Amino acid sequence: MELSKRLQMNVDLVPSGTGVGDIGCDHGYVSIYLAKNRRYKKVVAMDVNPGPLQIAKKNIERAGLSEVIECRLSDGLQRLHPGEVDILMIAGMGGMLICRILKEYPAVLEQVGTLVLQPQSDLAEVRKCVHALGYRIDMESVCVDAGKYYFSIRAVRGAEEDTYTEKEYRYGRLLIKEKNEVYREYLSQEKRKKEHIRQQLTCKQTQNAKERALAISHILDEIDEILKVF
Repeated sequence: MELSKRLQMNVDLVPSGTGVGDIGCDHGYVSIYLAKNRRYKKVVAMDVNPGPLQIAKKNIERAGLSEVIECRLSDGLQRLHPGEVDILMIAGMGGMLICRILKEYPAVLEQVGTLVLQPQSDLAEVRKCVHALGYRIDMESVCVDAGKYYFSIRAVRGAEEDTYTEKEYRYGRLLIKEKNEVYREYLSQEKRKKEHIRQQLTCKQTQNAKERALAISHILDEIDEILKVF
């Protein structure tokens, strides 16, 4: 099975373990890949939508993995039992939804040692959330899939050695430290977009436009500082 670049990026962050909870499993491709290639004793594929879950069941049956992968209709961690899995993957959702899912069932989360998260938005809030829940970020990844940038975060139990600054919550720490080329390209693209927006705002004379242009200038200064590292 060949996964998309985005999904492959996510599974590459999944460490060895005894069980994985694939939250928002969609058609089950990630669950199948993990069961086949990582040989986990148990994979729980969960989705809030019955349609995709039925397709996942059929795909799992065709792969001959029904004894390893169990499908459950569930809103987040609702139908996951404490201690069933030691790794959670939550991918392809908005960042605030991921935060809500992580916070809703603390008894389940207490037994989970590793989180692999791929938020579609609000990365800063996701980073803050995993820290608040007692995890530290030990890996981050970025890829381009069908012309769009995607980011993944792996977090493990424990505290950060150094507290994150607000700037680090916004832009991350690890991709900058490793001088990730794809991340540099992403920041360069963001810089061009912000410069274009600021240029449009300078043509307007309203107070709101001036305040927005000032805020964008601050963001551009931050991006320029980071790009100097590369």
